Amino acid sequence: MNRIFMKTFLFCVLLFLLAIPVAMAADESNLNTVEGMQGTTPPSGTTVTGSNTYTNFSPEKAIDRDLNTRWLSAGYLGTFQLDFPENVSLNFIQIAALAAPESNYSFTVYGKQDGTWKAISPNVSKHVYNKPTITDPIAVTQGSYSGLKIEINGGSSWVAISELTLGTADEIKVNNLEAIPGDSQVTLKWYQTKDAESYTVKYGTESGKYTETATATKDAYGNFIIPSLTNGTKYYFVVSAKVNGVDSEYSNEASATPQGGGSQPDPEPTTGDRAILVVTMTTGLEKEFDLSMKEVNDFISWYESKQAGSGSASYAINKHDNNKGPFSSRKDYVLFDRILTFEVSEYSK
Repeated sequence: MNRIFMKTFLFCVLLFLLAIPVAMAADESNLNTVEGMQGTTPPSGTTVTGSNTYTNFSPEKAIDRDLNTRWLSAGYLGTFQLDFPENVSLNFIQIAALAAPESNYSFTVYGKQDGTWKAISPNVSKHVYNKPTITDPIAVTQGSYSGLKIEINGGSSWVAISELTLGTADEIKVNNLEAIPGDSQVTLKWYQTKDAESYTVKYGTESGKYTETATATKDAYGNFIIPSLTNGTKYYFVVSAKVNGVDSEYSNEASATPQGGGSQPDPEPTTGDRAILVVTMTTGLEKEFDLSMKEVNDFISWYESKQAGSGSASYAINKHDNNKGPFSSRKDYVLFDRILTFEVSEYSK
């Protein structure tokens, strides 16, 4: 009996000892997060300072993981600064604030690199209520920083910060970007990013220098076309994902050189120098225009570019001979998302 009891006792002790590291790991995983907020709290050893701090509302209360405590600046303007024990990689921060009365706060974030402060976010406005308000994340320039400084305007309220968390750069990334050349276009493919709301494509004719931008929907990762490119010119592309309002770091750079011919079908030969363009709107209304073929081709190029995710939302079509009245010109603006179909009937004058 004693032997059985001893075995049972030792077995229970062993299970207890095995459970301790698991429980400790679970506790430690929660030590650097704030409920309801993205990212993590600043690393241990971070020094925090705040301007014009009100008595008993020290800056440390803004990084204590407790939304019910706060740093309070005795004024409508305040500066909150963090100096890290070692560099921290970031792509966003998130702030929980409080206003009395409720107010529109504005934030500008500065990052410290090589001893120099520089702005890493635009001036961002957030509405804050008379209770701890978790605002949307603020995107900052991708980078590694030894410190952060946030300049805050509380509007009609004294500045009060309940909590601040940091988003690390490796949390979101677009992977495996490929570029496939076509005739005057390049098709891009990349792996889907979890929870992506949309993608931003940047491209240009020099590696690392991107002069053009296009927006892709969340489902376009498998086949996104960049049109109206110059055949024989090499283009370089990168893609970022937007998740929870924050842009990820860029993908790998991919390149391709569009070429004429290939698998792309040849355009039908032009049989006239003018055409009747009939645009049917989603309402059933038909708009008819007598245009040169150049004007028609310009309209088609705009439509295809917009369909691929770039270009303006509307297009101006010159009414020419339909210009009635004492006007130098009249233009009809059509909206891309209101176009059901269009027809081109060519003729020669």
